[in-house]
Amino acid sequence: DIFSEGETLEHLRGKKLLMTWLRKEGKNPQIEAYLTSLHQRPDILCNNKAFEFQCSPISVERMSERSKGYISEGYDFFWFLGKRHLIKKRLTQQIAQFIRWHKNLGFYLIYINIEQRNMEVYYHIQQADFLPVRFYRKKVNSWKELQDFFRQNRIKNYDLLSISERKRQKNCFYRNCLQSTNKFKELQVICYTHGYILQEIYEEISSERYTYPIYKEYIFTKKMYEKLNLKDIELYYQLPFINFSNID
Repeated sequence: DIFSEGETLEHLRGKKLLMTWLRKEGKNPQIEAYLTSLHQRPDILCNNKAFEFQCSPISVERMSERSKGYISEGYDFFWFLGKRHLIKKRLTQQIAQFIRWHKNLGFYLIYINIEQRNMEVYYHIQQADFLPVRFYRKKVNSWKELQDFFRQNRIKNYDLLSISERKRQKNCFYRNCLQSTNKFKELQVICYTHGYILQEIYEEISSERYTYPIYKEYIFTKKMYEKLNLKDIELYYQLPFINFSNID
């Protein structure tokens, strides 16, 4: 029985779609099969693969615990996301924690759209200060299509900022400096106490490209701290699936 008490309609329909896609490939998926060794019930279990469709908020700790459990027992695992976790203008910790990296797609997330009855891969996700998160999208209609898409080499250099994007960045930066918001006031004081002016440092270190989608603080602050020989503050999202030693 695919229906469980207390679940949202989106979650129920998403699980049903996953079951349908896997069965079309001749597989025999199980709904919420209990894994005794882990005391966990993945939404779908199929051979050595665990599928989770996450529609509601979940802490990094809980999500990591479930994922590490699958790894410890030799299961591949996949987190599919619902509409609550769609990327808007900015990343949040709730979204960023699901980001994974693949050599062909770069940083990516996979969504299930229950209305369109398909999956959508947000890939080559990248970010830049003061601008919306950038990504590419691919819709797929089956498990096979999804697997085939991951075999295609789609990764490329991070996008160059356009002239208008660079102008927008500068305008936002200098407006924040003038308004002396709490964050910028702090950065200005740090620079001043080390013999620098924040605006001059920014002109020197600001990037002309988008970069990894890993920063919860302004990206330029990382380079600023490096220039001032200061220890990084907490600049990054918690990204339990990302091993930076494997990323070019």
